[in-house]
Amino acid sequence: MVGLVGVLSLPGMAAWRVTADSSGLWVNGLRGSRHVDWDHIRVVRCKGSELKVDSHRASFDAWTVHGPRWPWLERKLNLVHPYEKTAAEITAMWQDPLLRPTGESGERERGRPLWPLAVVGTVAWAAVVVLTH
Repeated sequence: MVGLVGVLSLPGMAAWRVTADSSGLWVNGLRGSRHVDWDHIRVVRCKGSELKVDSHRASFDAWTVHGPRWPWLERKLNLVHPYEKTAAEITAMWQDPLLRPTGESGERERGRPLWPLAVVGTVAWAAVVVLTH
């Protein structure tokens, strides 16, 4: 069970991507990139170790990514966590249309599907299971 959770969550933790263009946000996932219009964004939030983007549209499932955080180290080194920075930048563009990019993003900029990383993780997990038994 732990291996399955790892195989499905580690690709997102390692290679998440959010791309903004004039029409909205593109977020990548296991099956590929998904789009949400600026007017349809409902929430952009960084809470603890989670970055979340959600929409008013039922066809857009909430996009979340989780990652490790060490608040004491962030405070000591005066660092801003990438999730907080990303949430702040998206929120600024969402609330002020003048801050949004003016062009459309291309297929390459939107991020690739994460399923190939999940396949590699599955093969590695299966190899560990087979070799340790």
